[in-house]
Amino acid sequence: MVLSKAPTKLSATLPRPQLGINLWSQGARAKVITQVVDEWGNVNDNVFFFNFDGVIQPLDPEEIKVKPEGQWSWDWWWFHTKEDVQLKTNDRVYYRGIEYKIMNKKDYGDYGHIEYHCIRDWQGNAD
Repeated sequence: MVLSKAPTKLSATLPRPQLGINLWSQGARAKVITQVVDEWGNVNDNVFFFNFDGVIQPLDPEEIKVKPEGQWSWDWWWFHTKEDVQLKTNDRVYYRGIEYKIMNKKDYGDYGHIEYHCIRDWQGNAD
C-alpha cells in the first residue's frame, strides 16, 4: 500500500480536551502529602496546599466496572486538569468543601490534560 501524501500530525486530528477544561473549569484546592521517614522509623507527613482549576464529574460506570469488585460501590469521581497540575496517588483534592483522595492518575500531557480518579476521603472529612 502506498500513501499518496505524508501523514498529518497525530495531535492535530485528536480532540483537544484542554479546551473543555478552559471553558468549564472550576476552582479546587490540592493538598499534597509527602511522607518522610525520620531516623527513628516514624513516618511524618509534609503537607502543602495550592489552588488549581479543573473539571470534576462522576466517573463513568464503565470505568468503575474495570476496578476491583469491592470498589464498585465507592463514590468515584473524575478530575481533569491541565498538564501543569502534577498530583500523585494519595494526594488530596478539596472541592466544594469535600476532600477527595487520588487513587489513580492517567497522564495525557501530550494532549494537554491529566485525568485523576478520586474517591471521597472519609478519613479527611468530619461529616
